[in-house]
Amino acid sequence: TAQQEARLTEALANVSKPSVYLAGNSSMLSTAGDAMYQSDMIRLAGGVNAAGEISDPYWVEISYEQLLAWDPAYIILASDAAYTVEDVLTDPNLADCSAVINGNVRQLPSKAEAWDSPVPSGILGAVWLANVLHPDLFTDADFAFLKDKHISLISMDCTNGILDMKYIGTLGKIKYLSQEEIFGY
Repeated sequence: TAQQEARLTEALANVSKPSVYLAGNSSMLSTAGDAMYQSDMIRLAGGVNAAGEISDPYWVEISYEQLLAWDPAYIILASDAAYTVEDVLTDPNLADCSAVINGNVRQLPSKAEAWDSPVPSGILGAVWLANVLHPDLFTDADFAFLKDKHISLISMDCTNGILDMKYIGTLGKIKYLSQEEIFGY
């Protein structure tokens, strides 16, 4: 929401902005350039898109050499990536990458919506990423509060100790999801 965006912008106005490489869902070497929503999410979270020089409005395949030349401080995997954080950390082609050396490789959470996409819960991706990039400014409690606030907008039913949520997606289709499907826990 606009309130959360304003809070992030204010809190991150004068911070150092680390470089962030956002890897796509199908390939670690697929990334979003500056013309894509994902670049805005990185900026809102207080980072700089390592692939910002790419102007293509679609996902672009790059080489290992290009990724190493950018040498991002963080590598963030799409929430629905077909590969794992461990795959990236153990990829010998990335052994000299700062993000890998420093263990700064993470995967966006969320099993219901891809938080790295322009969806209603997309603000959660920016808040989560701000927590990763600037842990001294944002706490897990900030993120938990926002998740709780977001959940309050979704109708919930608890029967026999099972939490089910009625979630209305971006296309207006109603889905019934468990807490684990929505938040991954």
